[in-house]
Order: sequence, then C-alpha cells, then structure tokens
Amino acid sequence: MPSDPLRPLRLRWDDLRDPGAATGRQRVPALDAAPTRGTPRFVGRVRDAGAIPTATGRVFLVNPASLDGGESEGALATVAVDASRSVPVVVVGTKVPQAGDLIVAFAVGGRWIASLTGEPPSPVCGGCTAPRRDLTVSFTNSLLGPGSAVMAFNGVDEWTSGCVNQLTLRLICRNGQSSFQATYHTGTPCPGGQPVSCSSPGQAPLGLTPTGSSCTPFLLQFSLSAASCPSLAAQGYTRFTITI
Repeated sequence: MPSDPLRPLRLRWDDLRDPGAATGRQRVPALDAAPTRGTPRFVGRVRDAGAIPTATGRVFLVNPASLDGGESEGALATVAVDASRSVPVVVVGTKVPQAGDLIVAFAVGGRWIASLTGEPPSPVCGGCTAPRRDLTVSFTNSLLGPGSAVMAFNGVDEWTSGCVNQLTLRLICRNGQSSFQATYHTGTPCPGGQPVSCSSPGQAPLGLTPTGSSCTPFLLQFSLSAASCPSLAAQGYTRFTITI
C-alpha cells in the first residue's frame, strides 16, 4: 500500500464535513450532531463490604483498577486497585461475580452496568468440588428415627433447607472451605422461638465433628454427641450426611 502522508488530514476533514459528505461544507454545530464518542467504561475489582449480593440484577461495589506490565505474549498483567473509591455497579447476566474478580463496567442510562455471562466455577468444599444443584441432607435421630431434607442451592456457594423436625440446615462452601450448621428452633411454627445452633467448624458445646467425606460421589458427614452439642443431642440427633 503506497504511503499517504496526507491521509490523517483527509480523515479529519471528512469527519468535519456534512454527514452526507456530498456538499463539501464544514459541519455546523447548530445543525449537525457532534461525532459520537465511545461509551465511558472502567475496569474494577469487586469488593465485599459485608453485604455482597449472591445474585445478578443487584448492586456490587467495585474499586477502580488499572492494568500495567509487559505487553509480550504471556506477560503477567499487574493490577493496581484504588481501594479508597467504591463505585456502585449493577451486574446483570447469568454469572455472579465474587469478591476479587475484575469486571468491566459501562455507563448506561446514568448508571454503571456490567454484564457477565457463562457458568461460574463450582464451589469447593474441603478439596472436593460441590455439585451446582440441590443437595439432600439425611439425619439419624434416636428418638424420631431417620429423616431427610432438601437443601436448596442459591446458585453461588450456599445450600439451605426449610424447617424439618424443628431443624433448619445450612451448608456453605466458600474459599475452599466447608461450613455446616444445624439450628434447632424451640417455637412453633418453625422457625420460631429461641434458635440453638451447632456448626462445623465449631467447638463444644456448639460444635459438629466432620466424620466422613467423599468427592465421587459427593458426600459430607458430621456427627455430634452430648458433649460436643448437648442441645441437639437432647433432641435425639447424632449424625448428618449430605449427598446428591
């Protein structure tokens, strides 16, 4: 392609001419729309200020960030985050960002919007990948006999049950660690009255002990005794097993 030193000047002239580029007249600001500018946007890192959402369609706080580093293939980009500024960004789409994720936010209708799609990574529970679906928790009870309940998946990293035998059950798989909590409600209808919870990790008299796990098939098991969790042991509960 031949070199054209006047090409930038011609392109600038075309931009100033009438949108039809037929009359040769210069653009008149009072009559013609200004050239369209790019949509404002910024790169930022999602932060957790204590109430980070677990679903899209909600506002996330984002610290503006800049990227630096080498530009050769495979070079590591360095990220500089302005932690002194938190920008509210509405995240839409199918993927829920986690604290620490980098996102690109666009200015739309006076708000900052970020659209994220794709399947989020599966949560990890103590070295095992947890299935992204509802789970079943089974329990043994020396007074009432065995029972079970469905733990509904919230789409991110948490499973919770409704009330069954005055119990509500909750599993969280976050940052590679698992946390299981069993809460007994003294009042009716459930949940009601004064709740008493035992959890793992936890210590007596409010602790549950991990006693078994499997990655394939997925399984987590927690046990208790009169010493480790007297409130649940008094109701006859001895073991909880979480499976698909």
